Amino acid sequence: MNFHSVKFKIPAFFAIYLSIMMILSIFLVLDSVERNALEEKISKNLLISELMSKKIGTYISSAMSDVEASANYISIGKKTEAEIYYEINRIFDNYDYFDLVFFMNSEGRMVYSNPYNPVAIEERIYTDRDYYNHVITQETSYVSKLYISRVLNEPHFVLAAPIFEKGELYGLLAAGIPLKEMKRIIKDTDVFFSGGIWVVDRFGSLIVNPYEDLSDKEIVKFNNYDILFDDKKTDIYNILLSGAEGDFIVNRGGEDYYVATTFVEEANLAVMVEQEEGVMLKEALAVVNDLKIIALTIVIAGIILGFILSLGITRPIQRLVYLVRLYGKGELPFKGMQVDSKNEIGELSNTFIEMADYLDKKVEELEKSISRENQIRQYLDNILMNAGSAIVVINSEKKIVIFNRAAEILSGYKGNELIGQHYSILSKKIHFDLYSLTAELDESIKALIEREIAIINIQNRSIPCRIICSVIQESNTNEKGYVFLINNLEVIKKLEQELQREDRLSIVGEFSSSIIHDIGNPLAGLSNLLEIYQNESTNEEEKMEILKLIEDEIRELNSIVLSFLSFIKSRKSEDVQVNICQIVLEATNILRSEMINRDIKLQLDFEEETMYTRIDRRNFKQAIINIIKNSIQAIQSNGIIHISLLWKNDDIIINIQDNGIGIKEDEIGNIFEPFYTTKKDGTGLGLSTAYKTIRDNDGKLEVTSTYKEGSKITITIPGRRSLDECTDHR
Repeated sequence: MNFHSVKFKIPAFFAIYLSIMMILSIFLVLDSVERNALEEKISKNLLISELMSKKIGTYISSAMSDVEASANYISIGKKTEAEIYYEINRIFDNYDYFDLVFFMNSEGRMVYSNPYNPVAIEERIYTDRDYYNHVITQETSYVSKLYISRVLNEPHFVLAAPIFEKGELYGLLAAGIPLKEMKRIIKDTDVFFSGGIWVVDRFGSLIVNPYEDLSDKEIVKFNNYDILFDDKKTDIYNILLSGAEGDFIVNRGGEDYYVATTFVEEANLAVMVEQEEGVMLKEALAVVNDLKIIALTIVIAGIILGFILSLGITRPIQRLVYLVRLYGKGELPFKGMQVDSKNEIGELSNTFIEMADYLDKKVEELEKSISRENQIRQYLDNILMNAGSAIVVINSEKKIVIFNRAAEILSGYKGNELIGQHYSILSKKIHFDLYSLTAELDESIKALIEREIAIINIQNRSIPCRIICSVIQESNTNEKGYVFLINNLEVIKKLEQELQREDRLSIVGEFSSSIIHDIGNPLAGLSNLLEIYQNESTNEEEKMEILKLIEDEIRELNSIVLSFLSFIKSRKSEDVQVNICQIVLEATNILRSEMINRDIKLQLDFEEETMYTRIDRRNFKQAIINIIKNSIQAIQSNGIIHISLLWKNDDIIINIQDNGIGIKEDEIGNIFEPFYTTKKDGTGLGLSTAYKTIRDNDGKLEVTSTYKEGSKITITIPGRRSLDECTDHR
């Protein structure tokens, strides 16, 4: 038989389908039967446990009522020894379930007992018993835990009730119930039950063992087991101590037992009713066996029926397959494919004929589409290869797939030497780590990353460039590649230098006019002072005073000239990797004494202890000093300067905020202009120099201020999150 034939597959499908359905049905029914059987048995266990608990509770309540009645009788009587002894003997003689009756005074000494034990009365004290402590403190009746009696030397429970005299506690009357009496209550039950019933106190002392007889002369401890209760890991002892009622599973001897626990409200006792899982599921297993026989019968009938039905389906299909094979060999055209059938098989043969014509048309269209796609691809490749910017494309395997002519001209390397190579080879040739850009782009949420870099071409010449890196997501996969767009900035940098020179000359001209004006007044003053000094009527003391004034004027002139030279001097930028946090700390330490003298509080708030970047360290530090000093001078009293450093994406943000006098709205636009100042002794070059330094380090400086409330200056500079990263990008 051909196992690939439809004649085999269709009946096989019916058989497998029916088998799966039957198996699923069996599992569902089995699960339902097991679940219902378990729930019914667990519910029955809990019901029996509650019944036993109530039966024991009723027994203890009845016994406690007898003890309380005698205690009340003694309380209203004269409380003579004869009266107390008589009542104790009466209870002992008339109630068989008490093995001991005694009277204890408020000091915890037993005065009289029946049976009588002189050692227990004369030599023992009972202040350690829980029933004594409860009656003394609460003055209410109490059922004790299981004790070894000091009178009888046998285990029993003690039922104690208080005795009063004129409203004051006089002592207590107590009676003991032996273990055999508790066992009798369980054994006398008329409930038919195939499981076991345990009775234990809340401290783990075993009262009734359903599987073996316990000794009446000693206390046996209940074996503890780890369990899951309310989906929490615990053990049976914790359940007994907490008084939590419910059901759980215990594994004992390799078998699972379902246990239902209830507590006797009248005593520290718990009733645990258990049943072995196999017994509980016995009825369910009988139903499952019946289902297996039914399922097997249905599967066999389904297979036979499947083979019969398949014959009416497979014969026309076999005829159609035979004709299609002839067509495939060219022995029969599609129009000659006629299957003598009026059902779906006949429609299928007609569909084959229509499909042949349709396929011929689609093949022709596909050939034209491929031709157009090849033309478009060639057109796009020409655009990329002849683009003015250098373009390097990396595929998902990190290999170079496009290296256009502009990239060849910029680097000096030929594309045919690099295409197909790993892009780390290009990184080594141009002396720039392209991997750092792709890694940074993968970690960030940005669509692209733009950097100004310098590459080394084949002639070993450094070329300033702007590089843009973006991701290419390949369709229908999670794999991705990268595109590097590189622009040569040599011409732009030269133009910027020329503009800076012209800008500096323009500023120098403005400064020169201003400084000539500022120098003119001191020079005129010096001329007048020299005339007075040369006058014959001027005495020596006046001459010394005039010389002091001349010295002050010369010092002021020198300060103006030095500030002017510091601003216009063109220094070569020395960029190094630095910790901005350290720069700010150094600047504040320099100005700390001035802040202390002005009673100004400094608050520093750094997001991290190290925040790296590459800047001109000396000039940047002086800019920070100028800005902080400006804040110090703006504060009049109760001053606070708050400096914070934080990350914003890949930039470092420095906020310097004070509660000084602030800046008027019409003055805020001029504060960075050279020689603009509102101070009597200011030169107007501090903030303008700081603004220029920060701008030269690729940063931004912004100011917000409210007059008479304070000002905030925000500095933004490109950062690196680690020293290694800073070094890699230099």
